[in-house]
Amino acid sequence: MDNKFDSSENKVNFIIKGESEYENTPSSENEMTSQEPIEIEAEVIEPKDKIYNSSKENGNKSSGNGLKRAISIAVLASVLGGFSIGSGISLTNRMLSRDDISNSPVYISANADNENLVPLYYDGLNKTIVQIADEVGPSVVAITSKYNVRDYFLNTYEQKGAGSGVIFKIDGKDVFILTNNHVVDDTSELLIDFGDGKLVEADIVGKDQETDLAVIKVDKASITNIDSSKLRPVVFANSDNLKVGETAVAIGNALGNGKTVTIGVVSALNREVSSSFNTLKLIQTDAAINPGNSGGALVNSRGELIGVNTIKISDTSVEGIGYAIPVNSAKPIIEELITKGFVSRPFLGISGRDVDENISEMYELPVGVFIYEVFPNSSAAKAGLKKGDVIVSVDGQNMMTMEQLSSYIKDKKVGDVLSVNLIRDGKTKLNFTIKLRDKNDVFKQN
Repeated sequence: MDNKFDSSENKVNFIIKGESEYENTPSSENEMTSQEPIEIEAEVIEPKDKIYNSSKENGNKSSGNGLKRAISIAVLASVLGGFSIGSGISLTNRMLSRDDISNSPVYISANADNENLVPLYYDGLNKTIVQIADEVGPSVVAITSKYNVRDYFLNTYEQKGAGSGVIFKIDGKDVFILTNNHVVDDTSELLIDFGDGKLVEADIVGKDQETDLAVIKVDKASITNIDSSKLRPVVFANSDNLKVGETAVAIGNALGNGKTVTIGVVSALNREVSSSFNTLKLIQTDAAINPGNSGGALVNSRGELIGVNTIKISDTSVEGIGYAIPVNSAKPIIEELITKGFVSRPFLGISGRDVDENISEMYELPVGVFIYEVFPNSSAAKAGLKKGDVIVSVDGQNMMTMEQLSSYIKDKKVGDVLSVNLIRDGKTKLNFTIKLRDKNDVFKQN
């Protein structure tokens, strides 16, 4: 069980997961300000600093331990002042009887006025599409983006775009929303509709072009036309457990017309889709994903978020192919975007071309990676690599393609040191020791 007590706001929030494993996600829905920090059984409350609702594998825990944790939850509920004894027993029985959702969280949250402790909407059970739309709908927002463009005569004018977002965290001050980078990138203004028709401004917390993910936030004080208790952070599923054929429900701001629900299945997993920035492994679905759905929710039959809708294939010969970023892939990105505003990535700092055997024979070059460009202030530039060098190995491993080299570097960390062997001028063998820099730091200086 994880709990997190925010002394600045004097609030405590809980999420009960499976056999009473807790993970903190601050939530304004039915929040309660606790009068004093509460301690209940050290083995049950284990503080962890997490910012999203992640489902963890529980493994084969003994039924006795599960019972003890379940009873502890009922005790916790009554101590915080909200559950009647009957409600506590009901919650405990429900947890003990569930055997098909052992990794699914159940929200428990407190009211800001210290009135009562109540279970929120999520129960971890399979639902009808109507129930999913009703329960997940408040977690999905419509995004209107404004950006400036220039015409052929260099006149500047404003255009609007439509996108979607998913509420995943609510604290004492802000509502945090997950969306796509391409929804918010290069915008002059972001406006959010929480479902009441009123547009409120949002600020970008962080964004990442390579994964097409972004986090934005809205000041809770600016949300005046809707009851804050109706705002719900979405529940994260474990997308590693997805199976082809599972129900998939897409919810988003399709065509900018407001929240729309479409139904399909998980058509395929780990589909590789390449962009100019990266190759992503995505969930394929036949649930209709239309313009404006970008950044919206793809949920399973329990209403848990399994992916962030991002791409639709538009072609006259293609029907029913859309893609979503798996939520497990998004979790570490979200953490970095909140804490740093960007994602740290090791960066060698070259643009390269493959030298295969045919090109090697034609131009009398060694097989490897031909350096086409060296970025200023990069690790490669500082080490002394030059355009025209051919990298043949790194850390003793032969490098035959740029893709192989990029993949090897991705598995490293910022600050790691590489031993790079290359050929210069087609004949001179050189070795360089290169310390990898953060890609963001490189381009900030350029």
